[in-house]
Amino acid sequence: MGRPPSFQGESDYLGRGVSYCATCDGAFYKEREVAVVGTNQEAIEEAHFLTKFASTVNWITFKNPKPEDEHAQDLLNRPNVKHWQSTRLLSVEGNEMGVTGVKLKHKDIEEPIFLDLEGVFIYQNGSKPITDFIGNLIEYKADGGVQVDETMASSIEGVWAIGDIRNTPYKQAVVAAGDGCIAAMSIDRFLNNRRSIKTDWDHS
Repeated sequence: MGRPPSFQGESDYLGRGVSYCATCDGAFYKEREVAVVGTNQEAIEEAHFLTKFASTVNWITFKNPKPEDEHAQDLLNRPNVKHWQSTRLLSVEGNEMGVTGVKLKHKDIEEPIFLDLEGVFIYQNGSKPITDFIGNLIEYKADGGVQVDETMASSIEGVWAIGDIRNTPYKQAVVAAGDGCIAAMSIDRFLNNRRSIKTDWDHS
């Protein structure tokens, strides 16, 4: 995650109820209540995934999803989704065991609202790969990910990039492992001056 924690308690309970990956951690919340914070596409997709496990998915958004966003509207129609519109997350609450709930603030209600739940999935705009150690030495994509070719080579000869730093749609360990395998074979060819790649079969 290339942004500092945005909410009180977010970093305190990371890995103990706070998550940024529903596909990684969703199964831990089978028949439990969770919250999803955010309106971007990733938040909507991850909330959809959580509906397979959680008893209730509290979707917390300050801005209302657009009516023409069919994916968002489909999420709102799920029976185990409760939409908290015009609402901000104030803090993540918990104890030594982990998350116990969240405090919310609705724009038209003066007092904070407390939700008793066990998991909080936070998807805020501004989450980008951490690339500050690279600076402007290589090319990036518009979304902040490192630009690579099909061999995982970056714009600088002898430099490869794999995994989440590429900002792929699917941020899973198995995806990064696949990237690493491709990069390792590419690096071997590079070190042994075998620059060209010949396919093992002919499609012509």
